[in-house]
Amino acid sequence: MLELKGIIDREALSLVDLCLLCAKKTSSLLFLDIETEGLSKEKNDITLIGIYTQGKYLPFIKGFNLERSLSLLKASPVWVTFGGERFDLPFIKKRFSDLSMPVVHLDLYILSSFVGLKGGLKKIEKALGINRETDGMNGYDAVKLWQRWIEAKDKRALRKLILYNKEDVVNLKKIFEYVVNKLVEQKGEGQKGGGKDEVNRLVAF
Repeated sequence: MLELKGIIDREALSLVDLCLLCAKKTSSLLFLDIETEGLSKEKNDITLIGIYTQGKYLPFIKGFNLERSLSLLKASPVWVTFGGERFDLPFIKKRFSDLSMPVVHLDLYILSSFVGLKGGLKKIEKALGINRETDGMNGYDAVKLWQRWIEAKDKRALRKLILYNKEDVVNLKKIFEYVVNKLVEQKGEGQKGGGKDEVNRLVAF
């Protein structure tokens, strides 16, 4: 497990330095995205928690295995999200009130802006040439798919919701790799210790 707590206590690391430090310890990274019944953490519950870690995507679904996500959430010191500071984490805190938040939370909505990427997740994916099977879908579509599952037990709707979430989560890793590459270049580290090889070492999964 990544021993970050002591480092943070001793040093005033910038968000960029923290991101690059975490990128060197890829086994500690957990990419996370949730789906919900709506936008209010007070009125709406989590329907799906998607996790991508160590090369595997795992969906945790309300009514099936949602609580099993806790073991991974507890074990992972670094969570990577997109917009999670305002959305994912508040919902998770509300749903699992006893769960401690990670040692480090890297919000790619913030970090991507440091390398010139603006807008939402789907806009950034298109800017980077990342394709989706669920192209054109958005969060509201995900809510409707869940409603179709609950009301009609439409398995196709549930499968599509899982696919949509999977693409969200897996694409976080791709954006993270791009952001780390660009941050390394900005810091001049790409010109040290073999240049491109150093960048590849930092982001290798």
